Amino acid sequence: MQTSPNDLKQYRYVTLPNALKVLLVHDADAPRSAAALSVQVGHFNDPQDRQGMAHFLEHMLFLGTEKYPKVGEFQTFINQSGGSNNAWTGTENTTFFFEVSPHAFGEGLDRFGQFFTAPLFNEEAVDKERNAVDSEYKLKLKDDVRRLYQVHKETINQAHPFAKFSVGDLTTLADRDDSLVRDELIAFYQQHYSANLMGLVLLGPQSLEELEAYATTFFRDIPNSDKAKAPVAVPLVTENENGRFITIDPLKEVRKLTLSFTLPPMDAYYRQKPLSYIAHLLGNEGQGSLMSHLKQLGWVNSLAAGGGVSGSNFREFTVSLSLTPTGVDHVDAIVTHVFQYIQLIRDQGLDQWRFDEKRSVLDMAFRYQEKSRPLDTVSYLVMNLLHYAPEDIIYGDYMMTDYDEPLIRDLLDRLRPDNMRLVLVAHGQNYDRTAQWYDTPYGVTPFTDAQLAQWQQPGTEAALLLPERNPYLCEKPDPLPLADSTDLPPKLIQDLPGFRLWHKQEHEFRVPKGIVYVAIDSPHAVSSPRNIVKTRLCVEMLLEATNESAYPAEIAGMSYNLYAHQGGVTLQLSGFSEKHPLLLKLLLERFANREFNPERFENIKSQMLRSWRNAAQDKPISQLFNELTGLLQPNNPPYPVLIEALETIEVDELPAFVEAMFAELHIDTFVYGNWLEEDTIALAETLKDAFRVTNQLYGEAQRPLVHLDRSGTLSHEIHCDHADSALLMYYQSRAITPRKIAIYTLANHLMSTTFFHELRTRQQLGYMVGTANLPLNRHPGLILYIQSPVAAPTQLLEAMDEFTNAFALVLLELNEAQWQASKQGLIAQIAEPDTNLRARAQRLWVSIGNKDETFSQRQRVIEALEKVSRADMVRFVVDVIKPRTSNRIVMHCQGQAHEQAPPLDIGTPIDSIDAFQRNAR
Repeated sequence: MQTSPNDLKQYRYVTLPNALKVLLVHDADAPRSAAALSVQVGHFNDPQDRQGMAHFLEHMLFLGTEKYPKVGEFQTFINQSGGSNNAWTGTENTTFFFEVSPHAFGEGLDRFGQFFTAPLFNEEAVDKERNAVDSEYKLKLKDDVRRLYQVHKETINQAHPFAKFSVGDLTTLADRDDSLVRDELIAFYQQHYSANLMGLVLLGPQSLEELEAYATTFFRDIPNSDKAKAPVAVPLVTENENGRFITIDPLKEVRKLTLSFTLPPMDAYYRQKPLSYIAHLLGNEGQGSLMSHLKQLGWVNSLAAGGGVSGSNFREFTVSLSLTPTGVDHVDAIVTHVFQYIQLIRDQGLDQWRFDEKRSVLDMAFRYQEKSRPLDTVSYLVMNLLHYAPEDIIYGDYMMTDYDEPLIRDLLDRLRPDNMRLVLVAHGQNYDRTAQWYDTPYGVTPFTDAQLAQWQQPGTEAALLLPERNPYLCEKPDPLPLADSTDLPPKLIQDLPGFRLWHKQEHEFRVPKGIVYVAIDSPHAVSSPRNIVKTRLCVEMLLEATNESAYPAEIAGMSYNLYAHQGGVTLQLSGFSEKHPLLLKLLLERFANREFNPERFENIKSQMLRSWRNAAQDKPISQLFNELTGLLQPNNPPYPVLIEALETIEVDELPAFVEAMFAELHIDTFVYGNWLEEDTIALAETLKDAFRVTNQLYGEAQRPLVHLDRSGTLSHEIHCDHADSALLMYYQSRAITPRKIAIYTLANHLMSTTFFHELRTRQQLGYMVGTANLPLNRHPGLILYIQSPVAAPTQLLEAMDEFTNAFALVLLELNEAQWQASKQGLIAQIAEPDTNLRARAQRLWVSIGNKDETFSQRQRVIEALEKVSRADMVRFVVDVIKPRTSNRIVMHCQGQAHEQAPPLDIGTPIDSIDAFQRNAR
């Protein structure tokens, strides 16, 4: 089994006597143990009259087994063991996974293994979970991704299983006179859940021998009916579905054009990756690229190549373009240019050196592969286990073994107009059909003879060029030698008026990568909503101006980002560090020679307006979160405020704004990873020159937060265009001490499972039910939320208040062992070592931003947690959380399904946001 030289884990592949394929992974440093099991069964296997059955079964397996019959007990165990769990149902796979503290892994696997050995399918749980599936379906009724996916399903060959409705609802899963759904569920499980169709990955600090013993003990009894996976015998598309122009009406303001080509399955070619080669050229964003040309014409904003759905008997290859309003009127011409570029690749783009460049990037990524979280690792390995040869399970995603030009040519020859479906998602087109389940208006027409003739002989375009050799590829791939004292925390090596420089050479992960953060605070940038919007406009314009020339750096394994925040803007570089100075030089040159092109300005302005207006179509709970943070953080306004400011800004305001913004600055820089101190200082000089850090005022921007103090219950309603109602409850700590952080974090940890089980599983109030830890500007915060298709805000508040009133009793009923286990589970999560360089950089950077200059906050919170007693927690719930005594904000929206219900009347309404925010400190 080929592994990365940077990967110190040990692997073992075994097959149990019941034909279950198992990969064991010993990771001595794993903070948690994790498991994933995938079965080669998905919605393609749903009976025609029971669509959604595979998804329903996935839900049901969590709800009680013969050995552990209590509904909800698995989640409680996982939570108390400092872990998490989930599952998903795909087209031809259903995958289950969980992670816990290593000491609890054996018991976790015992419970988990029973899902596939002796599930109960408890009758009461069947009845309730059917409602949860229905809520999940209804939650996405106004989700454009689901609405468009349904049209996709209706416009391919209807005999192919991809056409089935994958989610399920109360009608497809209803009991019928001649058949109970529970009986069919059990029959479906017995028919499809066979050990020989499963793969299992176990990962932890346990030895390979221990892990193998776990696999044998807890999974050997999964029945093996020795069934072969039934092949899909019909094609995804036939001549009746190909050569079609499909128009779809979205809910949001979206303009997207997708060229979709249906190819044979590609699983057998994972070692050669021929489609990656084609997508690499077709999706290029550098100078002379297809995207660059279409952008200059003013027709597209972005382009991506190589996506599409895939299955055991097909692979879609897509070219997706986000269009400008003008682009919608030039669809045929855009498609012509795409075919011109495909022809250019055929004629001039097939070269061994291009393949070698792509392979060297993948080889570097593999050689210096960084760890991911145990849960993420087992989740992707279990899919590789079922799709790659055993020796390629680790390396398969990165392999590009040999340049197969005939294979690439064969695939390019399939990218033809007669083998294409063209999909335009935009308002104002012709729609004569309505998709089932999601009521999406759409239309289908065959390509005209003129279109086919034009696209089959597209001609050439001189402006289109293939990419040159990449100057950003690493030449010195090994990490730099370690300097002395690299095991110490980050060091402040420059502390000047308006400029602070932190540095740390990473000593543990030993990869030639680095991260550079440059936080540019400017009080002018955030002094009003209008200035906040101007800052965001300038950020987008600079990113836009840089994209083409910096694209090769991204291909070579570097990334950069510029983002606005409550103090100004931050520039971030990450990835292979060798060429970071070259990339930074390019970005600073673009900034120095900034242009405010009126045409690009109008385009970016319209994109931002569209994005923010589309947020008004987000699910209600997302809108409540956005409104809450905008309400409490004056420097982070909600979407309606941003839209109002943006609508009247003109391009000629921006040059003077940028000058004023840079007249008062404070810059914090953190250079971390594969960096020596002298190179960090040289980089800092470049920055100081670029931002003239000698002749301006120095000022750190304040990040105000509205404090609730003794406000009692405050309420705020927003109006959502959605059937569901939603309610969100927020509690805030005025103090920012480690003890307060510990108490709020522990409250969320203790509440989450009980809240979910009580309000979702038992009361069936909705699919989106939960609690969350929400610190804002360093102040701890706790949130409880529900989005519901069945209950109005008054009922939701009543249910939440009942829960918070009773929660002190729940705490008192925990025995001492359960109390300590819950606390230790949370401490294990907080104390978890950083998984990789990026995660550590992020944690250290947050500490710098929070003025935690000893980098000890995490340890102080853990020490405070150790001291929190059950009496402290009960007192917190009674004094802070209970409705009668609490200072809280109740955000809510009343869905269309509950228009007739009485409106929520609670506490003091927040009528004026301005007046409310004047209390900000």
